[in-house]
Parts: sequence; structure tokens; C-alpha cells
Amino acid sequence: MSSTLIEFQDNGQDFLVWLLNHDGVVIRSWPYQTDVWGGTKVTNLKTLKRDGIVKAEFHGRPWVCRHAVAAVHPVQPVDVSVKWDGIAGYVTSTVRGKRASCTHDCEDPVRRLAERIFPSLKSSIERLECQPVGKVHSLWRITPEGT
Repeated sequence: MSSTLIEFQDNGQDFLVWLLNHDGVVIRSWPYQTDVWGGTKVTNLKTLKRDGIVKAEFHGRPWVCRHAVAAVHPVQPVDVSVKWDGIAGYVTSTVRGKRASCTHDCEDPVRRLAERIFPSLKSSIERLECQPVGKVHSLWRITPEGT
């Protein structure tokens, strides 16, 4: 199993995203509280989905998180296309309901999309070989840290 991002619905709590290692253990929490949640093992990761509730254990004690899950994503490279739109400029394909655009540069919207789909994770951006066809301008690979 690869690393996983769990995004929580925002109810005013101090954490919105957990990064889990391959064993399902929280290794980062943001924007805050890594020191609180680090080491927590999510026990229902395989069945966890949107609007679900995280079941976990910490120091051998089971507990349930009261904040519902907004999304669960594997941390793995994502390929995106960038098209030229005469009005918005360069626009990325939609990934997990998110996209980005920029009027002057084809790489900038890819970087912005990386920040949206992998919040608080450093990502490398690589331009892939592509023969422009129609409005498709270029292809890119976003690789988050730790993959």
C-alpha cells in the first residue's frame, strides 16, 4: 500500500488533512497538530470513503474521529494535460474536481494544480513528450514527495 491523504470536512478543527504512511499510520497533519495525531493508526483505511468516519487506535486504544472524511486519495504520480483556451489561457485537465489556469505560462497552472491536489506536499513537475493536437498544448506528470 502506498502513502494516503485523508482530507476531512472543515468543522473548525485544527487539522484538515492527514498524510498516512504505507502502514496507515499518521505521519503528518496540517495545517496543525502533527504532534497530536502523529503515530495514530487508521484501522479502517481500506473501506474509508467520503462522508465516512475514521476508526483508529493510538497506543493500543481504539477510538473514532468525530470529523467526517471529505476525500481519501493515494499519494501517487498524476498525469495531466494542459490545453490552450483563448479566453482563460492555459488550463489543466480536471483532477479530483480541481483544475487551474494561467494566462501567460503553461507550467504555472500545473504547479497550482499540484498544490491543490497534494496540499502541503512538495511535488516535482515534469513535462512529458506530447504532439500538440487541437487545443491540447502539453502533457505533464505531477509527482508528490514520498512516491
